[in-house]
Amino acid sequence: MSHSFVAPMLSVRYAVKLRQAFAAFTVGACLHANPALALEALNDDEMDAVTGQAGILLSFQYYFNSNQTDNPGTPDFNEAGAPLTGTEGCPTPNGGASLGNMNCRFAMQLKNRESEWLVFKNGHASIDLRRLSLDASELGDSYGASAAFDSFFNARKFQAEGGSTCLLPSGDCSSASASELANMAGLRLSYPEGSADGEEFNDARFGLYFEGLAVEPNSSALVQDGWSRNINGSFMGLNIADNNGHQAGIAFGGDFYLYGF
Repeated sequence: MSHSFVAPMLSVRYAVKLRQAFAAFTVGACLHANPALALEALNDDEMDAVTGQAGILLSFQYYFNSNQTDNPGTPDFNEAGAPLTGTEGCPTPNGGASLGNMNCRFAMQLKNRESEWLVFKNGHASIDLRRLSLDASELGDSYGASAAFDSFFNARKFQAEGGSTCLLPSGDCSSASASELANMAGLRLSYPEGSADGEEFNDARFGLYFEGLAVEPNSSALVQDGWSRNINGSFMGLNIADNNGHQAGIAFGGDFYLYGF
């Protein structure tokens, strides 16, 4: 079984070494710095005055028992998400010995059902999500903040439990407060919308396959080995992909705002 998690793309060992090197550099710089140029702590007012311009761009990749490499020589087919091969890779599905193979197997046990396991046999999965943006914004920048959407304002959403107290900074939960919300700061999570012609089905790519699924019992009450058994074969399988590769392409876009008061 193989896992690949890339977000960010740094190994743990390299990240530790990088932090150690940065710490050593910082200490050395402080020791050799002119006292007049030494770092100084900021008070609350100074911290409150600090502003930033840049946001954060997030990418996420996860490959479970699958290969994350695409072959540039085959532009019409995406090899990323293909099952691992070789001695420790996924066996060729055959409905028999492949179901009992210990490679590419995933199992879980449910609460109060400790005598058996739900076993996914000969399976692999992958997800690739890129260019997810995280930055600060005003709610008035959202699509639904224009005057045309003022009628959607619902005062009950901004009242304390019981409806007696307005939680907005102005203390006014009347319909006029819709314009006040437009000036409030928020955290925006956004993804660029794809083109209307359907060519942007690479916003996210997701693949999932398992040859068999079955509930497998433990061999005895004292031995938790149901995850490794193949007594019940399989009652279903699943494959999520497309004709051009081992992953299905998904097109989406839009903004999600988080704010508080």
